[in-house]
Amino acid sequence: MRGLLARLEPIVHVLEDNLSLADDVEKERYEYWLPVVSAMTSRIEGAVALWQSYMMRDGERVPLARWISFRGMEGETELEVNASPIDVGQTLNELLWSRAFGVVITSATLAVAGDFGRFQKRAGIEPDNRFTALPSPFRFHEQGALRVPSMAVDPRDADAHTDLVADLLPDLVRDCKGALVLFTSWRQMYRVKSRLEDVLGDALLSQGTLSRTEIVARHKERVDRGDASIIFGLASFAEGIDLPGSYCDHVIIAKIPFAVPDDPVGATLSEWIQSRGGNAFDEVMIPDAALRMVQACGRLLRTENDFGTVTVLDRRLVSQRYGKRLLDALPAFRREIE
Repeated sequence: MRGLLARLEPIVHVLEDNLSLADDVEKERYEYWLPVVSAMTSRIEGAVALWQSYMMRDGERVPLARWISFRGMEGETELEVNASPIDVGQTLNELLWSRAFGVVITSATLAVAGDFGRFQKRAGIEPDNRFTALPSPFRFHEQGALRVPSMAVDPRDADAHTDLVADLLPDLVRDCKGALVLFTSWRQMYRVKSRLEDVLGDALLSQGTLSRTEIVARHKERVDRGDASIIFGLASFAEGIDLPGSYCDHVIIAKIPFAVPDDPVGATLSEWIQSRGGNAFDEVMIPDAALRMVQACGRLLRTENDFGTVTVLDRRLVSQRYGKRLLDALPAFRREIE
């Protein structure tokens, strides 16, 4: 395969050089063949890099995640071979940080509870760089409340928790103009949806039935008409959605958004941290969950005149040791813990 690549690369260079010198007739031929050969060369380059990654020993360096997927239908099976880095810090340092005189990075979610350590470590930024958290223009304590209602069910009991969420939601959204209910799994969202479709009727808009753009448009149309509207969504609705004012006066988080490290990249990262004496739950899962909760809470206040409530239907936020870390990361809303 390397031999084939060594023969194709010069052909691409010849086609590129001759294209600029060719007459109209020849130019048409070069314009046809250049993208064909370039695409073939790119695919072979990717294949060479993939197999080289399988030949390399990880040693002391950060390992690659490598996995093989079986795909196919009707008796036909295909193998999909994959490799992916689990840490991009070294790559970013080689391609960006070490080559730039200065870099300005801004985001509302770079820090977790004012700590930039998670971002610095993931991005490969040396600790002597300057990071500053600027004050928010929002008056969180006046504009919003964070509620954790009394619940006798542990979210780790998935079926019981789903039933309780379905029982609580009608009262929680009763007086809302626009509500956003965020779930961590399709299974729970669909089960709650099936329980409440008759209760909520046309007010319910659920991810999976329409595109995100269409759901947001219909939601705003309903609220503009004076009708209530409730969106059921997953992680993609916890970020990048702008619902100012009455479009969203209540954000309901069904469960702390812990990522299950069952994907190959997450599993490899967790195994690597554990092998070095670390704790993947403390170092990865809790900071990542805190970031997702901050993003979800960020759907509530979009302007300085917005008001509303964030309700978390997960008592682990106050009953578990790590709950304080999550609470400290969230905006300084009024706390209403039952």
